[in-house]
Amino acid sequence: VKTAEFVISNTEVSKCPTDGLLEYAFIGRSNVGKSSLINMLVGNKKLAKTSGRPGKTQLINHFIINNDWYLVDLPGYGYAKTSKTNRIKWEKFIAE
Repeated sequence: VKTAEFVISNTEVSKCPTDGLLEYAFIGRSNVGKSSLINMLVGNKKLAKTSGRPGKTQLINHFIINNDWYLVDLPGYGYAKTSKTNRIKWEKFIAE
């Protein structure tokens, strides 16, 4: 990885990048290290926000890698301390 940059955060799939580049998305339970893995892969500890508190990632986060493809950090599920309304929203856009 030569370059890695934050592109966009949102809650709607329709607002995700539409340029046709490949996307590799990380999905899994809350607090298992998805954001930390992205940071490790790109060699930048501050690119994807991390926290010891489950549920820190609450949006779809796109990062452009080498101006050629995306890493996508998705919200975790399971242990996140958030409202039932937010959990329903997450389930919807993760399914899309």
